Amino acid sequence: MIACWCLARLLPVVAHCGERNVLLPLLQTRGAASKAPGSLPDLPFSVNNSSRSNVHGDGGGSGGPLVQPASHPSQSRPVTHKKLQQILRTDLAAEEATAALYRGQQAVLGHRPDLAAFQQREEQHAQGLRQLAPGHRARPSLLAPALRAGFWALGAAAAVAPRQLSAAVTAGIHDALTDVCNEQLREMREEGLSEGAPQVRQAVIAIRDEVRDVEGSPLVPDVLALQRLKELTPPEALAAAVKLGAKTAIDLAGKF
Repeated sequence: MIACWCLARLLPVVAHCGERNVLLPLLQTRGAASKAPGSLPDLPFSVNNSSRSNVHGDGGGSGGPLVQPASHPSQSRPVTHKKLQQILRTDLAAEEATAALYRGQQAVLGHRPDLAAFQQREEQHAQGLRQLAPGHRARPSLLAPALRAGFWALGAAAAVAPRQLSAAVTAGIHDALTDVCNEQLREMREEGLSEGAPQVRQAVIAIRDEVRDVEGSPLVPDVLALQRLKELTPPEALAAAVKLGAKTAIDLAGKF
């Protein structure tokens, strides 16, 4: 009698909810369990993935984890290193300043196709560095505006100087950039960054190999040659002094 009474109470509830919506998932669950003993059936409700991943417990089991580990994010991102950030910051400030040097010359001499071509190439190098900087989280130099202003004034002074002295200024800047880039390539090779950042390496090589010599450029002596100024010609002495000052300013800009 008790069973009949319970059945009589249950039938109205089933009729209200609908036999298809309640009984059919239960029957499917029972059928799946009978077809594949030992396997988890498709339950009519969601299961928390975090609880399923700990089926075997902390002690470990014969099976592996149910969730495959995600790939490490560094595999698809550029290499981020303080040295690379400093290289990009240094070279970007140097290229912007070198472009300002040619603008300063043209501010005095007027538009000249050769100087405009030099300026355009330096600006192209700077643009390439700007595109690489965000991927390596490299910020611009805080001293970049001062460096641009100094190089612009140097270019304007070179424009009013005799031709040999003007060529000496350009030659000194060229040698300073070459030394900076060679040191950067050596540091990247020593720290194992050349293969991890090939685009940065190629950008540094392109800056180093850029042709900046003009007709009548003197041979730039070593910085140590400044100790014997009496043996140097005025263009050579000026080129060595410009090289020393420019390299010092560029290195300083990369640190701030």
